[in-house]
Amino acid sequence: MSSVIRWSPISDLMSLHSAMDRLFGDTFGVPGPSRSVGAVGEGYLPLDVYQTDKEWVIRAAVPGVDPNAVEVTFDGGQITIKGEIKPAADAAAEHYWLRENFVGKFSRQVTLPEDAVGEQAKAQFVNGLLILTVPKAQPAKPKSVKIPISGGTASGNGEQARLGAVPQKK
Repeated sequence: MSSVIRWSPISDLMSLHSAMDRLFGDTFGVPGPSRSVGAVGEGYLPLDVYQTDKEWVIRAAVPGVDPNAVEVTFDGGQITIKGEIKPAADAAAEHYWLRENFVGKFSRQVTLPEDAVGEQAKAQFVNGLLILTVPKAQPAKPKSVKIPISGGTASGNGEQARLGAVPQKK
């Protein structure tokens, strides 16, 4: 009996992507803030990252994963998602005819821009999707401040004459 070995184009592309990033990063140096997206460990966790006017949204497909088995952290502008997809209890690896769904540990990191407020982030599971919402820091709105005017007499150093309050002597 011949065995079927699954080829994963995603992992090959990600390793090529990482190698090219290292090549260009070492050669040219990449200045400025980075929008790094990294795949770590054995499993590749596909993500969607987009923004609205008020927040950053990260969507990760984690079908069949227990929400309590996923860890999400925010540290210095970087979101890390870790977890494990367990294999079906009733199927041994040698009994599979075709296996395309990933099984095992996964970890993924995304660096968000400086306006992300991680302390107020929220995460929820909806139909096999982990949805993270990270609010954006709202710019301070300029406010009008009334400046009080104090009254009184000017000192004898010529302020009244300079302001035109008193005619100057010739």
